[in-house]
Amino acid sequence: MSAASGNAVPLTPQFLFEALQAASSQSQELVKHASAQLKDWETRPGYWSLLQDAFFDRSLPVEIRWLAIITLRQGVDKYWRKTASKHAYLRSRLLSSSIDEPHHQLALQNAVIVAKVARLEYPFDWPEVFTELTSIIRDASQSTSEIGEGEAATLRLKRSVSMMLHVVKELATGRLVRTKANLQSVTPEVFKALGSVYVRHVEVWHALLDQQPAPTKLVDSMTVSLLTLKVLRRLIVAGYEFPNRVAEVRELWSILSGQVWAIFEAEKQIPPSEEAVSTLLKKHVINIGKLFLEVGSSHAAAFALLPDTLQLLGKYWEVVVDHGNSQMQQSNQQVNKESNGKSEAEQKAEEERTKFRQRVALQGMLLFRNCLRTIFSPVATFKYRHKAEKDETKEATTIFKTQLFTPETVTHCMEVLVTKYFVIRPSDLAEWEEDPEGWSEQWENAVESWEFLIRPCAEKLFMDLVLNFKETLGEPLMRVFSSVSSDEKGDVLIKDAIYTAVGLAAPVLHTALNFDQFMHNTLVKEIQIQQPGYNILRRRIAILIGQWVSVKISPDSRPTVYQITQHLLNREDPLNDLVVRLSAARNLKRSVDEWEFRVESFLPYVDDLFTKLMSLIDEVEQTEVRMGLLDVIGVVVERLEHRIAPYAESIITILPPLWEQTGDEHLFKQAILTILTKLVSAMKDKSLQYHHMVIPLIRFSVEPGSGMQVYLLEDALDLWEATIRATPAPAPQGLLDLVSYLLPCVELGTQTLRKVLDIIESYVILAPREMIEVHRAGMFDAFASLQGTLKPEANSIVTNVVEIVIRAAEALGGEQALSVVGNELIRSGFLPTLLEGIEKSHEAHQTTGPNKRYAPLETIVMTDCFSVLSRMVLASTTMFVENVRVCAERKGRTIGSDMEWVLEEWFRHFGNIGHPKQRKLGCIALTKLLGTNQGWILKRLQDLMTVWTDVVTELQENQGADALIYWDAEQESASDDPETAERTRRKELLMSDPAQSMDIVALVKHHLTKAQSENGGPEAFRNDWVINVDEHVLADFGKLGIF
Repeated sequence: MSAASGNAVPLTPQFLFEALQAASSQSQELVKHASAQLKDWETRPGYWSLLQDAFFDRSLPVEIRWLAIITLRQGVDKYWRKTASKHAYLRSRLLSSSIDEPHHQLALQNAVIVAKVARLEYPFDWPEVFTELTSIIRDASQSTSEIGEGEAATLRLKRSVSMMLHVVKELATGRLVRTKANLQSVTPEVFKALGSVYVRHVEVWHALLDQQPAPTKLVDSMTVSLLTLKVLRRLIVAGYEFPNRVAEVRELWSILSGQVWAIFEAEKQIPPSEEAVSTLLKKHVINIGKLFLEVGSSHAAAFALLPDTLQLLGKYWEVVVDHGNSQMQQSNQQVNKESNGKSEAEQKAEEERTKFRQRVALQGMLLFRNCLRTIFSPVATFKYRHKAEKDETKEATTIFKTQLFTPETVTHCMEVLVTKYFVIRPSDLAEWEEDPEGWSEQWENAVESWEFLIRPCAEKLFMDLVLNFKETLGEPLMRVFSSVSSDEKGDVLIKDAIYTAVGLAAPVLHTALNFDQFMHNTLVKEIQIQQPGYNILRRRIAILIGQWVSVKISPDSRPTVYQITQHLLNREDPLNDLVVRLSAARNLKRSVDEWEFRVESFLPYVDDLFTKLMSLIDEVEQTEVRMGLLDVIGVVVERLEHRIAPYAESIITILPPLWEQTGDEHLFKQAILTILTKLVSAMKDKSLQYHHMVIPLIRFSVEPGSGMQVYLLEDALDLWEATIRATPAPAPQGLLDLVSYLLPCVELGTQTLRKVLDIIESYVILAPREMIEVHRAGMFDAFASLQGTLKPEANSIVTNVVEIVIRAAEALGGEQALSVVGNELIRSGFLPTLLEGIEKSHEAHQTTGPNKRYAPLETIVMTDCFSVLSRMVLASTTMFVENVRVCAERKGRTIGSDMEWVLEEWFRHFGNIGHPKQRKLGCIALTKLLGTNQGWILKRLQDLMTVWTDVVTELQENQGADALIYWDAEQESASDDPETAERTRRKELLMSDPAQSMDIVALVKHHLTKAQSENGGPEAFRNDWVINVDEHVLADFGKLGIF
């Protein structure tokens, strides 16, 4: 059976079974054909019902039923919303037919389908879903205690509560106000039903907890209560606007506040053999903690006002303290190598219990962070709040400020965090020794995982406390710091913890602590101590300096910072292990990449630091670590700018081997391209010596068949741009050969298009002859394909490139070269499309009233279009007229008729041209058109005089002379670096522009005199053409004294 055979396979239960059977086979060929057949049936009537039948048929193999329900789930995502009216039969069987499904995973998939359908159809098409589920839950819960019904009823209860959980979860994630309102409307009824189920089943399993081995009923009841708890948690968070105002929520909150600690303590008594019971108890505690966290985050005021919250927080903090003490005790045992005398199973259970207590302690820290956020960083909202809500928020803030975060409590919290959670554990040190690279990378990035890891969370909580209670904690911190820093023989681990606190508190302690003095008198000595364990302190000192360097280290002390970094990067010192050196390298980046950095004070240490960094890159193996070190080198290169030249060779040397070693690891290749970009930008024209390496890397990165284009294109374009801007003329052949890879990049999308256009522009400026002779067809085809799709900024780049090409053609080959470029502009469709846009704008401007149309071209785009036409006229009036004639004749019109609307739109738009350069350029072009002596330009003498008057008046700023340079030439450069080769080329291009050097007054006088002589002399010219000019326009023009 195959969908590819050309004959439609009938949709029957038997054929469907065969297709599902084939789709679940081990043969890839069968799977391929079966998948195609199932896809072909998707739009057949009755297909989804048959799939549901297959799922319900428990006589079928589980793998067939699994594939049926998974396919049905995918169909709900894809088709249900489109054809919802046809699925009443499917919907009617979702609840009842699988309420007693014995297979857990199959039931779970069905529950997911129920949730997806409920989100789409409740309350309009499926209003009874909550009522039916609640009824099933009530009936099943009551039946669980009946003789002979217990097992079946428990199964129905678990399945129905699971469905309710997924439905509530689905609606709770909805962002629409309607979705939230739908859930809130049914919450009271569901909450009451599930609340009683939860309480009843907790009582059941609590009474059975002491029985060993654990009876089945115990595990079943715990499973039901856990599922119910998950539903109640989401209902409280998403189902109530103000949960603290609901009596049922307050009652359950009181129950859970006490129950969580009873379960927490009960879990300690469970023997290792009862792993299932222990796991379920832990899950109860964690889920109750999630409820507290989510309410504290989503309903901050309600959390404070719900009963027993302060006592709850106190108990959580006790867990934080106890877990910290336990960790310290375990650390001492490991240090002293004391045996606890426990069996392997008991040790494993103890490890799991420790992880569990740590997770509860983490929840306690997160709760305290939520409370601090309630006080100092309340969530901003645009929603209108009633007075009662504002009063509740104010009361909650007052409760936390005055009753929770008292000075004594704040100080105690700070001490616990520093002395118990900032201390490195022996287990951490063991990982340090075992995998220094992985450990260093993990600890470097752990701060981003503060919601899941206890050490980073402790640091975050400490920072919250210090920043918000500066006056309270500043003095105690300085007191502890002073006692530790002056004790030369103190415990290294405690000193490391205190230094951690001082580093994190740098923004607060900078006024009280003279860090320069501390660094010179203490840190310099400590990094030279040769005693076991001082590698821990060396790592911390490197981090500490990195934290303080942007806060308060004077410029005079910067050499000391670099000397300390030198010392810590020294591989010959046995205490400078890999972790210490990696930490020193990362914090060198912080020392260099900040506002007060001075290159002069850094230069004496560059050679040695680069040598050690290169050696470190060779030593490490993990890609992420190497990328981090490359980033450090990249920042140093960026800050040194052109001074990097003496050290560039050593950096360049290590890159090709690294590139080869990375294989398909595109992130590392991106890092290499980035550092090359920084090197090329810093070295400018001296980077030419590295083209032999740079050009192949660019080619590999942008070549469509390389497989890396999608990952490396953006970074390769940055390198390409930096390379071409730094390259002096004449362009090397290798760089020119890359153009064939550049033009296809125009089609790759908008994210990189601007960069591609910039590079094309740079190529035209660097090598105009090669771009015209070899690549003009591809270039103009690419430009023509972009017309009408670009934003004004990108369109300006395209038109500017076309202008440069026209200027270059005139300079390189005169009329012949201009003819070639003009023919290419027409062939590619660029010029016809440009003129068509002007024509449509002209037609739109002729409409008024209800039928008025708007011009398709934006004002800026129209200005750029006329700049291109102006360049054509400046280069050769003959070429311009000929090209317009060809475009007109292609549409069966004459040049005269087309020039009518071109000139009308040109003069209309002239007042909207803002840039002085473009205004003068347009004025010159319109003036030169007068030299054609055609009626279509002579009849526009009034418009010409208006333009002349405006532009000449602007130009006569220097005692009546033509201000030849009256725009800011700096604006014409794409590069801010005055030393780049491209900067020089752009300056030369600007200064050689005819619009820059041409005297507009002399030009106007010349063409008016010529037109007068070609039209019968002054008298005839006046009678035939000047007579049509408005007398006021003529008078204003006469005041200029030109003619």
